[in-house]
This record gives sequence, C-alpha cells and structure tokens, in this order.
Amino acid sequence: MEKRCILCGRKFVVEDMSATTEDDDLFTPEPKKNVSICELCQNKLRHEADKTQKPTKPVG
Repeated sequence: MEKRCILCGRKFVVEDMSATTEDDDLFTPEPKKNVSICELCQNKLRHEADKTQKPTKPVG
C-alpha cells in the first residue's frame, strides 16, 4: 500500500498488516484515519528528540 508522509509529502510503500497476519482475532482493525510518517522523517524526529533530552554541557 502506498501512502504519503504528512511531514515531507514523500510517497512510500507500507506493508499491509492484514496480509502478514493469519489470524484476524489477534489485532483490532486499523483506524480509518491513520497518520503516516516516512522512515526518514521518523529518524529525523527521533534524532531531534534525543538531542533535546541530553544535558547541556557547561561553558568554560
């Protein structure tokens, strides 16, 4: 399934979850509107979040 990233607008392919599972009782159905973020934007957001959580270095 092809989706569009909400941050950069890049199209990317997402593997359909219903095709990978054999038993439908294991998972609840997908919500109708789900947010799609590409792998590059996920990595960028993770890097920025990690950077903000690091303590600041003392000056001097």
